[in-house]
Amino acid sequence: MKYKLIGLSILIIVCITGFLYWETLQEQTHPPSEQWSRSFQLEMIEGNFSKLQSVPEENGYTISMLDFKKLEVLTCDKELECKRNRAIDSLNTYKNSWSDGTDSYFIRENSLIHTNTTSGEKVIASDVANFTKTVDSLVYWTENKDIVILESPFTKEEQRFRADEPVNFVKILEDQIFVVTENKQDKLYTLYSLYNELSELFTFNISGQENLLSMQIFQLKDKNYAVALDKKVLAGGSSTKNIELAQFDLSNHQSPVFDKLSFVENETNSSLSDIQSPMIYQGEQAPIITFSASLYDPSLGKVNKIFVGDLVDTTVQSNAVTKVGNRYERSILLDQETVAYLKMKGSNRILEYSSSEEIKKKETKEIMQGDYKAAFYTLLSNLFHGFILAMFSFVWIFLTFIITYGSLYFLNKFRPERSYKTAFIIHLIALFSMQSISLFKFTTIQSILHNIPFITEGWHFILLLLFAMILSTIPLFLVRYKVSEETFNLFVLYTTFMNLAILFLLIGPYLF
Repeated sequence: MKYKLIGLSILIIVCITGFLYWETLQEQTHPPSEQWSRSFQLEMIEGNFSKLQSVPEENGYTISMLDFKKLEVLTCDKELECKRNRAIDSLNTYKNSWSDGTDSYFIRENSLIHTNTTSGEKVIASDVANFTKTVDSLVYWTENKDIVILESPFTKEEQRFRADEPVNFVKILEDQIFVVTENKQDKLYTLYSLYNELSELFTFNISGQENLLSMQIFQLKDKNYAVALDKKVLAGGSSTKNIELAQFDLSNHQSPVFDKLSFVENETNSSLSDIQSPMIYQGEQAPIITFSASLYDPSLGKVNKIFVGDLVDTTVQSNAVTKVGNRYERSILLDQETVAYLKMKGSNRILEYSSSEEIKKKETKEIMQGDYKAAFYTLLSNLFHGFILAMFSFVWIFLTFIITYGSLYFLNKFRPERSYKTAFIIHLIALFSMQSISLFKFTTIQSILHNIPFITEGWHFILLLLFAMILSTIPLFLVRYKVSEETFNLFVLYTTFMNLAILFLLIGPYLF
C-alpha cells in the first residue's frame, strides 16, 4: 500500500504540473493587445545596437542597425524575411547615416562619404557637421554654417545657403525643407523654411534645466506642420521626460504654443511614464508615434513595453506592441502596420517586429516555434516563487499542529473511542482555516488573483484551497488506509505536506 500511495501522490503532482504547463503555454499565445501581434524575430544578428533606421523599397525594406563601431545593413522582403546585406566600419556613429539596398551615406572624420555596393566609396564633401537624406534629396551642413542641397542624381549643381547660427537639425518633407539653428549660449533655436532662401518661421527657447534629446518635424492632415521636442527635465537631483508639440505653418514670425503630451494605454487606461526614443511616422490618415515606456503592472510593478498611437491629440491613446518579460527599445514604424524594435538579450540587442495585419495576429495566436521552450522556462522560473510559500507555510502548519494534537489530547480524555477520527477531521478544518487566514491576512489576494490565470474572484481562491485540501486526502482513502492510533500521525503528516506540495504548484508560482 505504501507504493500505491507514493504512486498516486506522484501522479497528482505530475497532472497538476502538466496542467500548469498547459496554462503557461496558453499564456504565451496571448497578444500584447488586440491591435498587435506577438513578436517575430528577424535576422539573428546580435550587437550593442543603439539606433534603427528603415528605407522602404519596391519589394520590401532596407533596415540599418547602428552600434558604436559599425553599421549593419539588412535587406528584407515584404514578409520581413531578412538577410545581411553589408556592414560598414570606420564611420562616425554619433552622426547620421542612411542606407538603401545599394547605397550608403555616412560621415568619417568630418567627411561625407557615399559608398555603393559596386562602385566603392566617394567623398562628397569635407568639413561636414552632419546631413539628412531621403530617396531623392541630400542636405548636408558644414562647420562654417553652410547648408548644401543636392537633388538626385547628385551630379546636378548644388544649392548652397549660409545660416546665421550653427545648424542643429534639418528635415526634408516632400517639397519642403526645414532648418533649425541653435544659439548654444542662449539656448535659442530658430526654425526656418528653406526654399530659394532661408525664411524664419519662429524661435523657441530651452530652459537651463532642460536637455533637448531629439527633435522631429512632420506634416499634419490640414497641410500644416508640427514640431515635437523630446526633453529631459532635471530638477532636485532627479529627471523626467517631456514630449512637447507645437503646430505651425509657413508664415513668418509665428508664436506657436508648445503643449506637453500625455500618454495612456488604451486597454487599462493607465498612464505611461519614462517615454523613451519616440519616433513619428507620417501615416496616411494621421501621424503615428511609437516609443518605449514604463507602466505599472499590479503584479510586477513597473514594466517596460513598446507602444504605438495616433498623434491626433495632446493625450496619445496607445496600444501595447510587446508583452511583459523583456526589455525593448528603439522602435520604428516600417509602415503603418509593422513596428520593428530592439530586444535586450544579455548585454546585446536583437531585432524583432510586430504587425497589426490580421493574418499576422492570427498566426501569433497559435503556438509558434519556441513557445514550448519559453513556456517551460517561464514555469520553471515561476515555480521558484513557490519556495517563498513553502517557508511562509510553517506559520499555519505550526498553528495547525497545535490545534490538532491539542484536540487529540482532550478527546482522548473524554471520547477515546472516536478521538483519532475526530482529531483528524479537526486537523483538516484547522489546516484549511489557518492557511486561509494566513494567506488573506499576510498576502495581497488581488495581486494573486491577477496572476493566477484560471481564477478571477476571491471565492474562486477559497475553492482552490478547498480543492487542494480534498485532493491531499484522496490518495489515503483510495489505498484504503483507515484512521487509527497507528496511522494517525501518517494521516496528519501526509495531508499536511501533500497539501503544501499542491499549493506550492497551484498558488506558489503566482504569489508575487
